[in-house]
Amino acid sequence: MLEFQKQDCSLTLQEGLDIYYNAFEDQESILRGDTKTDLIFGHDCTHIIFGLGLSLKEEAILDTYAIFGCKDSLKLLTIAVGQIFRSKELMTLYKKLFFEPGIKELINIVRSSKKSKNIARMNTKKMKKKWIYFNPESYLSHKIKDIRDEFGISILSQHELSL
Repeated sequence: MLEFQKQDCSLTLQEGLDIYYNAFEDQESILRGDTKTDLIFGHDCTHIIFGLGLSLKEEAILDTYAIFGCKDSLKLLTIAVGQIFRSKELMTLYKKLFFEPGIKELINIVRSSKKSKNIARMNTKKMKKKWIYFNPESYLSHKIKDIRDEFGISILSQHELSL
């Protein structure tokens, strides 16, 4: 478990991002490529804010938080789909995602995360306000716990993640 995956994490958002980036096996990430920075940066911040790590199951759960718990989710989906086809790095990432585990395994991951995704969806309904996916830079120096308190964000417990 990474430090930012604790509900009452006292790290700043920037410190959480640093831990998240250091957890990648491949340090030569898509951040250095041609990908639209605000899309990837926003995505990375949602990992921290909603307390989700790097596994494919956590990515599937994060989709639920992003769609239902973030402002401008329609804009997010539109930009994301457009970027996949314009970015060499994102296209490579998605090809790797689909062909390494395989589509059948991806479907199994999404199915196995259904209970956790349902809990995440319920958590978004309890939020005080939606998280700012785009341009969250003003929160980088804020403690993760304070951000979660401000927005009413409840992250999944380890038990809820394993359902």
